[in-house]
Amino acid sequence: MTIIRNATLADVPAIVRMSAQFYPTTHYADWVAMDEDSVADLATGLIADHVFLVAERDGQLVGMAGVMLCPFLFNRNQLFAVEIVWWVAPEVRGTSIAHRLLRAIEQPCRDAGANRIQMVHMPNSPPQAAALYERSGYLESEISYTKDI
Repeated sequence: MTIIRNATLADVPAIVRMSAQFYPTTHYADWVAMDEDSVADLATGLIADHVFLVAERDGQLVGMAGVMLCPFLFNRNQLFAVEIVWWVAPEVRGTSIAHRLLRAIEQPCRDAGANRIQMVHMPNSPPQAAALYERSGYLESEISYTKDI
């Protein structure tokens, strides 16, 4: 059985391990190496001040969803939740865990005063992620471009 729960500081080492699995699959890994201390600090901050949930199966973490709560750029009176990480372990993909994490972040974001959640879809994200966003009521809102300078 898999449970979705708030992450705790005791989860940070497992979050760093999951991030080490996830990060190499991103295009960011081609630009800069992951720093485990930075990831631990980020996870600690999200747990303390934002929204960070984990999926736990048989005592092991198999997924995570973390969002940062921040004022909208053009109206600081509107709070947005912006995805930092949403990931499930390869061995549990195709189950309901990704969808459950995505849905589970909504209420804590509402409770914190956010009225929008913005999720990220990277060029190498699996196409089923975008399909899940759309089935869950998300609309495409922005595409980003990055350049080395």
